[in-house]
Amino acid sequence: MAAAGSFVEYRPVTISEPLRQGDVLELASQVPTAWNRHLLVMTADCDFAHDKHLGRVTCVPLLTKDEYLLELQVPKLRGEAIAKLVSCLQQELQMFGGPNPSEARLRAWPQEQPTEEILTSLNVPESRKPIVKGLLDGIRELNAPSSSVKEAAQALVTAQRRLPNPKAENNLRTTIRDRLRGPFKQPPGDALFLSALADGHEDGYFAYLRHLEQIWEPEIALGPSRSGVRYRRISRLQEKYTHAIAQRFALVFMSIGLPDAYEEMRNLHAELLGEDIR
Repeated sequence: MAAAGSFVEYRPVTISEPLRQGDVLELASQVPTAWNRHLLVMTADCDFAHDKHLGRVTCVPLLTKDEYLLELQVPKLRGEAIAKLVSCLQQELQMFGGPNPSEARLRAWPQEQPTEEILTSLNVPESRKPIVKGLLDGIRELNAPSSSVKEAAQALVTAQRRLPNPKAENNLRTTIRDRLRGPFKQPPGDALFLSALADGHEDGYFAYLRHLEQIWEPEIALGPSRSGVRYRRISRLQEKYTHAIAQRFALVFMSIGLPDAYEEMRNLHAELLGEDIR
């Protein structure tokens, strides 16, 4: 996508340069997945220099922008949309005195039986069948996998249009588009966007920092000529971007989760303070 001479975050690397943090690796010996096709070396340069890594090279995956959105952002949107559909379905059942299945059951049921069979089991009156049918179909549609961001966005729009008094289609599309643009403009703490990885790999990627892969250093070829290796190095990120990702990587794993009881007590103290100031 990037034109010749335009901005990129990587630089070429020669075979004489040793393996270092920020090197981009490409899988060479097997059918790739999104999680191992391209990896970014995170092992620190000092660990390489003093052999502290004992031959194990720690990496994070470099997902294409579509893979990142489908794996890590679209599920959030789907979850929110399904919650709305399930809530409306529960309200519909209450309105005509129908059964009261749990939220989990209503999420799973459309995957197990055709809609018509569910309508019969729920004893849905004829007058309410269209809306209940639409809600059940919407839940089923959102649980189906999507092969592209475009397909996922269309499923989100179609399903939410089945809600009673739905938003206009254009408004739904705008909301979905803005949500999916968010990680590019304001990346979360566990990811960073890169426009290009190497020559010929310029379609947009995300370094995702919560998924770790470890590769034995002898399995990595530093140039294109060596055969019979698992990975080959194809480029190195410029220093500024390597440092930015390393900083984010450290912050992700420095965070220490605290128990729910602690957070509940903390929130109680905050509420009590609010009472004092009234």
